[in-house]
Amino acid sequence: MNFQICNFILYPNDYSVNKRFTMTTGMTVVICCHNSVLRIAPTLKHLANQKNLPLSSWEVIIVDNASTDNTSEFSAQVWNDIKGEKPVFKIVQENTPGLSSARKKGIEESNYDYVLFCDDDNWLDENYLSIALNIMQANPLIGALGGTGYPVFEDKEPPCFWVNQYHTLAVGEQSAIDGDITNTRGVLYGAGMIVNKTAFNTLKQKFSFQFQVTDRIGKSLASSGDHELCLALKKIGYKIYYSKSLKFQHFIPKQRTTIKYYKRLYLGFGISYALLHVYRINDKTIYNVKNDYRYICLRAFVKIIIIDIKLLLHGYYFDTNKYKYLDQIQGLYTHKGVLSTFLKVKNAFKFQYLNLPLFATKSL
Repeated sequence: MNFQICNFILYPNDYSVNKRFTMTTGMTVVICCHNSVLRIAPTLKHLANQKNLPLSSWEVIIVDNASTDNTSEFSAQVWNDIKGEKPVFKIVQENTPGLSSARKKGIEESNYDYVLFCDDDNWLDENYLSIALNIMQANPLIGALGGTGYPVFEDKEPPCFWVNQYHTLAVGEQSAIDGDITNTRGVLYGAGMIVNKTAFNTLKQKFSFQFQVTDRIGKSLASSGDHELCLALKKIGYKIYYSKSLKFQHFIPKQRTTIKYYKRLYLGFGISYALLHVYRINDKTIYNVKNDYRYICLRAFVKIIIIDIKLLLHGYYFDTNKYKYLDQIQGLYTHKGVLSTFLKVKNAFKFQYLNLPLFATKSL
């Protein structure tokens, strides 16, 4: 089938564009990209292989998030070169850096009821979309749905990976149970996550929802925008679901399994933990001394000292195999992120709790 390219929107020649935009039941796949030329091709090829889903019930949107390479042009060419029938493909620009901003843009540009966040290195199973759509349609109270990522390493699997590293890279089962995890794990990693667009629009329009975390910007590894979205959806009464039947491969380049990368990643976890503290307080605890930034900073500082001493005593600084200390490294750098961020924001989370519309829904 031939395609027409116009302003980075690709439509099949025999596809009714007017009819397309009057339909809402279906799935929008949003791929947020920042300099993705080296990763995007296999992601798009796996998407084109989706089965058991009419072309009229899904679309693909690339959100080019301030790329400095030719991500947009390259993505359009890759999609155009894929043989066979394909759904509508669109590329939009989001100049505000950060994954959360890019995902928000993708939702705003979507034309269907449900939005699937497919990272630029996620290779979805051929039935991922059809299974996800069936689950979401069966229960309108699902706010977010997640699946299971399986790692595909550019290099060899790093030591101790399945012991202490898999969830940090958005792979592995997210829960021991299948179905409603709202009151157990309660959050999902963003890779492969499906969002109920009605729920998101409720957050935005009724509660003026804004992300407290920007998520990753360039080389910064601040994260947890996915967790924040789940926490916000729970606040307004939606459910968080997980399905083991949703499977995808997650390509992991060798630089993302180095100790240096993990340190930056864990530091980002700590930053995000601090920025999302507003979700962990309530009317009874907001003025508790343990929720004062000075107490939190002192506690983080003490833990940093304790972990550092343990690492020294266990020979970490002289051992060539740093991977066996990853649990301690995670604790050390996460607490460093918590400490540095709370010293900057202080008790700003209390102001957020008392003034943001989302946190007035305490009874939900």
